[in-house]
Amino acid sequence: MRAAAFGTATGDVTGWDPSAEEAVNTVAVSGSRVLVGGAFSMLNGLPRANAAAIRADGSVDPAWNPGPNGIVYALAASDDGNAIFLGGAFTAAGGSARSRLAAVDATGGAVLPSWTTGISNNNTVRALATSSGMLYVGGTFARIGGRDIRKLAALDQATGDVQLSFAPRPDGSVKALTVSRNGERVYAGGLFDNIGGAPRPGVAEVRSADGAATSFAPTQGGDGIAIALTPDGSRLFFSISNNRTFAYDPGAANTPRYIVRMGGDVQAIAATNTEVYIGAHFRNALDPTRPRRHLASFLVADGSITDWITNADGVMGVWTITITPTALTIGGDFDKVRGKDQRGFARFQGTP
Repeated sequence: MRAAAFGTATGDVTGWDPSAEEAVNTVAVSGSRVLVGGAFSMLNGLPRANAAAIRADGSVDPAWNPGPNGIVYALAASDDGNAIFLGGAFTAAGGSARSRLAAVDATGGAVLPSWTTGISNNNTVRALATSSGMLYVGGTFARIGGRDIRKLAALDQATGDVQLSFAPRPDGSVKALTVSRNGERVYAGGLFDNIGGAPRPGVAEVRSADGAATSFAPTQGGDGIAIALTPDGSRLFFSISNNRTFAYDPGAANTPRYIVRMGGDVQAIAATNTEVYIGAHFRNALDPTRPRRHLASFLVADGSITDWITNADGVMGVWTITITPTALTIGGDFDKVRGKDQRGFARFQGTP
């Protein structure tokens, strides 16, 4: 047993029990399936190179097998659900050359032959987000699709065409992306100091129309790692490399509402309108008397750490968290969650 489902209140193991053999870096949802990407070669005993789909009953989807030949750092489904986008450090998928970025069929995983946009070698794609027909791509690249747009770009989901009007041009890499519900704002986190024509250390809100920075100018920032919005879009959370996670209300103020400090850097954030789930390599929350190994949650309202305790082991711990209406799913380099053998990913069943 290498993965399992839990009740979000109790952490008790339920029947969902797929098995991952190596680290999972990213988790996404497509219909009733959970998509996982990372550095693995087997899933549930089946050969699956770095990307796989898990059905609702916990079995590996036998049809979906894109087979990228390198690490997958990011996954996203198209708006219409017909395509899945993969980003990472690979040079091929489905037996075809695909440089760090690929679009594959959602049913069988075959690469879409007309969708060939890629980036130059020796660079990576670290983040993907979809909204309003656009695919937003973040990473370390200097050019994408043969165009001189660096680190953050918008592509047409259907064709892969680079949207030249969107050119925020951050001066450092982009590691995390999310988009407002109405598609008008793109939020980026990473190792940049300037983006969209304005100084924005590590985090920014830019307009989807042209990539220009908005008036939201956070007074505190740093080397951005992870980012998330509440579903209603009112509160933004982002983590930086000195163990801090900031809560901002972009539409109301440039100063943080509060700051949550853990015993290690937060690498994954996912939020509901009431609770925020975080994953990282910390071992305590706020102080050593409150052990929380690699996984914790706090209240959206004031940042108070909750009583939810479900520890994960591993070196770096949890790399990704995804929330659906019925479950919370995590991925990382852990071997055990709540003392149970489940390597790479786990699902917490229930309404988060």
